[in-house]
Amino acid sequence: MNDRQTQSEAAADLLIELGCEELPPKSLDELREAFFDGVASGLEQLGLSYETAGSRAFSTPRRLAVLFRQVAACQTDRVEERRGPAVSAAFDETGEPTPAALGFARSVGLDIDQLERMENERGEWLLARIQQAGQSLDELLFPLLEQTLRQLPVARPMRWAAHDFSFVRPVHWLVVLHGQRVLEGSLFAQSAGRITRGHRVHSPGPHDLRAAADYEEALLRAHVVANPAQRQVQIREALTAADPNVLIDEGLLREVTNLVEWPVAVECRFEEEFLQVPHEALIASMQDHQRFFPVADPDNEDRVSSRFVAIANLESTDVGAVREGYERVIRPRLADARFFLEQDEKRPLDAYLPALERAVFQKNIGTVGDKSKRMAAISEKLAEVLGVDPTPSARAARLSKCDLMTQMVGEFPELQGLMGRHYALRSGESDEVATAIGEHYAPAYAGDGIPRSSAGQIVSIADRADTLVGIFASGLRPSGNKDPFALRRAALGLVRILLEAEIDLPLNRLLALAANELSSQVEVGPDLLVDVREFIVDRLHHYYRDQGFATELTNSAVASGWDSLPDLDQRLRALDHFMGQAAAASLAASNKRIGNILRKSGQDFSSQIDEDRLILDQEKCLFGEVTELEREIEPLLRDRDYSRSLVSLSRLKEPVDDFFDTVMVMDEDPALRSNRLALLARLKALFDRIADLSVLG
Repeated sequence: MNDRQTQSEAAADLLIELGCEELPPKSLDELREAFFDGVASGLEQLGLSYETAGSRAFSTPRRLAVLFRQVAACQTDRVEERRGPAVSAAFDETGEPTPAALGFARSVGLDIDQLERMENERGEWLLARIQQAGQSLDELLFPLLEQTLRQLPVARPMRWAAHDFSFVRPVHWLVVLHGQRVLEGSLFAQSAGRITRGHRVHSPGPHDLRAAADYEEALLRAHVVANPAQRQVQIREALTAADPNVLIDEGLLREVTNLVEWPVAVECRFEEEFLQVPHEALIASMQDHQRFFPVADPDNEDRVSSRFVAIANLESTDVGAVREGYERVIRPRLADARFFLEQDEKRPLDAYLPALERAVFQKNIGTVGDKSKRMAAISEKLAEVLGVDPTPSARAARLSKCDLMTQMVGEFPELQGLMGRHYALRSGESDEVATAIGEHYAPAYAGDGIPRSSAGQIVSIADRADTLVGIFASGLRPSGNKDPFALRRAALGLVRILLEAEIDLPLNRLLALAANELSSQVEVGPDLLVDVREFIVDRLHHYYRDQGFATELTNSAVASGWDSLPDLDQRLRALDHFMGQAAAASLAASNKRIGNILRKSGQDFSSQIDEDRLILDQEKCLFGEVTELEREIEPLLRDRDYSRSLVSLSRLKEPVDDFFDTVMVMDEDPALRSNRLALLARLKALFDRIADLSVLG
């Protein structure tokens, strides 16, 4: 029995492990999934079957690995059919093969008498059936791995030693096992083998893997939890076991999961005196700077206690020394935060306003101070439009960026807004002003809530509108993946606030307010405001798609004459309900047909209809229904009762169907043709006042 027969006898588990220096924890999840997806896709494209159930990816700070269950050892043999010249051109009058036939036979490695014939509608042709032997996994795997690794999302690849290749981190070992067999090859100057490495301290190795299926168990014996999902569960359980009041930030949990191979929770404390530092700064010091988990005060859920939990990467024989080490590193961070707080509080918040004039926001639209002045003016006008007291909003907007100039926010940028609220209260500002300052960055990320207070919503809207219009006017609108001013996030945040707070503010009016305040610094033309509006509407499409609305439904509502986002939202939800009714599909199709007729007519037509030229009963009936419905739904539209309006319009199904069954719209008589086109235009305009149903046809 030869090697090829042995390889093709049975499938086996395939393990690939890259042992690396410490991998970046924040991108490790993406790297792991991309590695798995790349290998999986490659195996499928090569025709190497495997079982999806049980196939998975692994990662720790020191390794990327994939395990595929029951991977075929060889491609299946196949027969390739290749068509040759036409029979009429393949043989001469005596039946002898022509040069065309002989050349085709040579190209496929067959004799003339081994060629077959095939017929189709174009004639009879020579046909070659070529046996293609499947290639082995041994031949195909390493080119596949090289391609996959080149395509991984590595932001900053590294070079090491004298090698001319690069990767996310230097590679120190390579495991490639198919069942119990090592597949020979190399990657990153490492030859494939069966030797892995365990925990650096508890069980460094080397560890000999007998078979690919032994991977997880072998690493567990070596004090490595290779499965990141299992490791995360263990960390969560260890944290809550250490202290039930622990605060588990999911982002921090994912990051810590990617920092350890053998997680152990360690309970720690810091001095009570540091609790005078604002709650948010304490959390930032522990979570963002040291990757520790704060513990809430059981008597005050809005505060943290002096306890925290750290996740160690080993089981120490001297836990006290480990605890002391963690407590020693957090103390300087908390002392810094306390010092910054003391220095910042020596001045009232508005004393930082002059410093804003020295901080450039964007060279074409001025400093951060200029921006806060524009925000204050926009906020004041918005409050007046919405019928609320403008004073708190304007004051909050003017002070909203002052905390950027403080030492605390300089050290902990993630506390912007939160520290502004704290300093505003310490400076004697009202609760309403302080709350608005603290809220105005919200929503700051996916899943974040919108500002709760009216003033906070107004300042947040003003901030985003000023940024969107100003950056567009500066010629720096996003392109591709480049969005340095986070305009997509600003637009989505604006959409969410206007919709979720049900702020009935015409979008065009908001953009005009922002443009007016920017006019002294940069030119803002009407075409640019159209571009900004379209950019916001694009984010609106993303918002509704995430809400589960079909794209066509959103397009239909957006194409109507809405002015504010709550108005648009009411139209969309009414339309969504209406499309479930029996008449909806027919009316949508009719609207599409009407739109096509009007567009292709190539003539101007009035909405005025000459009743004397309505000669058929079906067009008279349709005209009567349209006229009556125009009067009937007018008050409903004023009240934005789009659901009842659509129910009323559903009465048009039969008259519209009868009209198209009987009436020739494009009549030879120009007067009749124009009159019927005018009737259809009136009919479509009636629907368009709610939504463009032709998009759904």
